Amino acid sequence: MSIRYRMACLHTEAYGRSTMNAHFPTRRAYPIPVPSTTLSAGCLARVDWSDAYAIDLASDVPRRDPRAWAAAIFGAPPRWVRTLFAVREALVPLVGIAPGGNHAFDVISRTDDEVLVGSDHGHLDFRASVLVEPGRVVVSTVVTLHDRRGRAYSTFVRAIHPWVVRASLERAAHLANPNT
Repeated sequence: MSIRYRMACLHTEAYGRSTMNAHFPTRRAYPIPVPSTTLSAGCLARVDWSDAYAIDLASDVPRRDPRAWAAAIFGAPPRWVRTLFAVREALVPLVGIAPGGNHAFDVISRTDDEVLVGSDHGHLDFRASVLVEPGRVVVSTVVTLHDRRGRAYSTFVRAIHPWVVRASLERAAHLANPNT
């Protein structure tokens, strides 16, 4: 049981409520198979690695435009993720990789349910899809590696990528419904 949950239990009657907030415990992102959607299918000629994570939404979270979810996921990640990106931006030029800057998550294509972001670089190409389904949001990533630098860089990214995506997705879901 989380401390947050226990504190809600202790303070339920103290604040004049007869029941606890129904949103406990906090929703967590979880891995899923990469979905084959209209935008993500065939977005890269070859896929060297991929992953996908989903988060279930509370029933009272209104269905939102996938662009709003993408903005929350990629534009407002947790502080430790922003710090990690800043370190990445400072270090990658040392090994001949161009910094991603503000264009790393440019929108490539979109539909009513999905937005596809990504960029192409000399060492790798990547695409990230934000798919809004009834009751959940899915973030999937596909990557094509081009050279040794891409493979070396990918080794580090693959180690931390699951935590970054999960944390960013969970934060976006929390921003969509602060009661969770």
